[in-house]
Amino acid sequence: MRDTIDFGIDLGTTNSAIAVVDGGTLQVVKNHDQMDFTPSAIYLRTSSAVQVGAGALEYVYRDPDNAASEFKLEMGQANAGRDFVRAGVRLSPPQMSAEVLKSLRASAATKYGEPPEAAVITVPAAFALNQTNATNEAARLAGFTIDCPLLQEPTAAAFAYGLEDESDRATWMVFDLGGGTFDAAIVRKRDGEFQVINHSGDPYLGGKLIDWAIVDRVLAPAVASRFGLPDFHRDNPKWRMLFALLKGRAENAKVQLSTTDTAWIEVELPVAGGREDFEYTLTRQELEKVAEPFYAQAIRLCRDALTEGGLGAADVDRLLLVGSPTMAPGLRKLLADPTEGLGITLDHSQDPSTVVARGAALFASRLRLQRPMVAPKADEFTVELAYEPVVTAARTIVGGRLHSSSTVDWTRFTVVLRGSGTTSFDSGRLLLNAEGGFMTEVVVTPKETTRFTVELTDATGRRQKLSPDSLSITHTSAPELGSVVLPESLSIAKADNTAAFMLRKGISLPTEITRQFQTTTPVTRSDPNSAVVIPIMQGDRNRADRNLEVGIVYIRPSDIRYDIPIGADVDVTISVNESSLVTVIAELPQASAPIEAEIDMVNVRALDPAALAALLTDAQRRLESLRAAAQAAHAADALALFSQLDKENALGAAVELVRLARTDPGAATPAERALRALLARLDDVADALELPALFGELEEALNGCEEGVRHSGTAQERADLQDLRAQSQQAIANKDATAVRNLTERAHGLIIEIMRRSPTFDLEIFYALRQARDQMTSPRQADTLLWEGEQAISAGDYRALPGVNERLRRLLPTEVADQVMSSGRLKDKQ
Repeated sequence: MRDTIDFGIDLGTTNSAIAVVDGGTLQVVKNHDQMDFTPSAIYLRTSSAVQVGAGALEYVYRDPDNAASEFKLEMGQANAGRDFVRAGVRLSPPQMSAEVLKSLRASAATKYGEPPEAAVITVPAAFALNQTNATNEAARLAGFTIDCPLLQEPTAAAFAYGLEDESDRATWMVFDLGGGTFDAAIVRKRDGEFQVINHSGDPYLGGKLIDWAIVDRVLAPAVASRFGLPDFHRDNPKWRMLFALLKGRAENAKVQLSTTDTAWIEVELPVAGGREDFEYTLTRQELEKVAEPFYAQAIRLCRDALTEGGLGAADVDRLLLVGSPTMAPGLRKLLADPTEGLGITLDHSQDPSTVVARGAALFASRLRLQRPMVAPKADEFTVELAYEPVVTAARTIVGGRLHSSSTVDWTRFTVVLRGSGTTSFDSGRLLLNAEGGFMTEVVVTPKETTRFTVELTDATGRRQKLSPDSLSITHTSAPELGSVVLPESLSIAKADNTAAFMLRKGISLPTEITRQFQTTTPVTRSDPNSAVVIPIMQGDRNRADRNLEVGIVYIRPSDIRYDIPIGADVDVTISVNESSLVTVIAELPQASAPIEAEIDMVNVRALDPAALAALLTDAQRRLESLRAAAQAAHAADALALFSQLDKENALGAAVELVRLARTDPGAATPAERALRALLARLDDVADALELPALFGELEEALNGCEEGVRHSGTAQERADLQDLRAQSQQAIANKDATAVRNLTERAHGLIIEIMRRSPTFDLEIFYALRQARDQMTSPRQADTLLWEGEQAISAGDYRALPGVNERLRRLLPTEVADQVMSSGRLKDKQ
């Protein structure tokens, strides 16, 4: 019986593989076709007859009504699935993925006599929470009896590459371009330990897009022209089967072009009432032309990861190539180019199609199988063992605690641990404490697996039946994998649509943080429809709606003991464990108990075609408007961003995906992600255009601080201003619009702190707010507050004004309130 998980699975978009560490040896488990990898494809003859692998892939091209592939890209979407007509069933992406996992488990069972109880399953680093949740569901459906840990694919690949690397210090970048996903990860090796320090990626960028680009931009136009078929395009259901066949031929040709200059494509077409042969010679040059936008996108993501990590290409020792598409000579040439690519030394020494599975198996060999404790039977004993299954030192600690079905005096029992191997070991008799616990140091055989027996004897020296009665510890000199890191940032979406970041990507897991927020809407027990809504977002954009919503905290009337006013304090705690499982808790004095977020990873749905079309129209209009503004202003930074967008064909790719989503539900999620990514990058263009004005606003605010500090500032305020000046210079040098805005806001805050000491400050603010009365959300409430303020002024009760001003300010939109407060400060300054 195994003590460690040992099996690792790369559950891929195009191909999947399973590897194992057995007896200290790492190997790929071959499938029933004696192949190292299994195509991630299924074919259903009936609802109970499922074929998986290469045979099923043939039916994907010839009989798409009864076969499916590339369903990994739809993981986590509640409305996704494939209909299998002959079998009369519809399967979800997790169900289809489970069939692939079952096939891999069966291959392992054939070789080792029984299927694995668990396996480490890899996922793209760029997977969202709902997608990792769907992967867990697939593992459960596949029949694994113990929870399967998830490991990010680039981390697994780096672990496999590092097995044969003897250097103590190195920095690598993983370039993982798979069939459907792309990940870039920066990995640092220090003193025998790996640590992932930054990620970037796209869960919908992969070889599949290149295959379809060959079809849509080369083969389909050639077919339409040669046979006079103006309606020959992919979103026409009439040609669905033929496009599936062309896609398969394109994929095979792409693989061939990794080693040849041309690839021959031949397809029989049902046209003109008969059948005609379509023949085409695809060249490597044509392939590279259609693939270049996808390569450019992957390279940009790598550069983003380097920039975020504070690194340059010169700081990276090697670029580790992972995924079959990285075998393309054109891609390798581009990556090696320091101008168009990355200019980092390429390392393709590992098999790109199985390196992820092998890395996962290495990681799995260091994880104990967490079998559930079984209650001991009468006259038998069980033991909970505590030890590290893989060690790098010759000595390590083993502990345990005994359990019995009845009450016993544990001090009358002893335990002996004996190790077999090149180095024998005998612990001698170990006395148990009153709770049945023991601990001892054991010696293991270097670079071998040492098996230890555990013997329990009573006071008479009679040996007792114990379960489990053995354990194994493997000694290795291979590097350790450091802590797992958060792949994408987590934030709270504030009322003004800005993201309040709680946990930034790259932080080590597990982790937890608590921050305090203020409510912007009231909740009253008399109004059942009132609520405070706290959206939890995943992503790294400062504009909240550019990120992915993964959960919501609702504070409802039923949760509170008494009414919550606007501005009430709410403590929000976000915790994330090693498998990226997120828990969010909101606490406030008015609530009867802490409130947990509804992390909905089951009902995440893609936008429908109409919503996608509207989002596309918005993106097109904004792009045209910003491009015109950039050209008119000769804004070099903005024009450079447009040049990159054009190079990646970002708009064209989004248009194509939105068009396909009308007939292919699987295209909806990639279409939505592409559109939101495009809009986010247009935000960057807008920032670049706005920078000169932002710089001016910041300088004006700093000058205001300077004047205030000179007249009545404290020593601390003078130090704060000096810090603001230094940070402002850095933000301006970096052209960081977000930092400039934040610094401007901080400068305004410093001014208000200084001005607040003026006896006329609250009076000036009140008059400024009175001028904005028509823009307040509740004119009736505003009039009441204004009357209250005027009465306080008439009575000379200026102490009442701060409270009145604060309530008036909350009736204004955030941006208007900021402007009003600024006008009040300017008046006070004058």
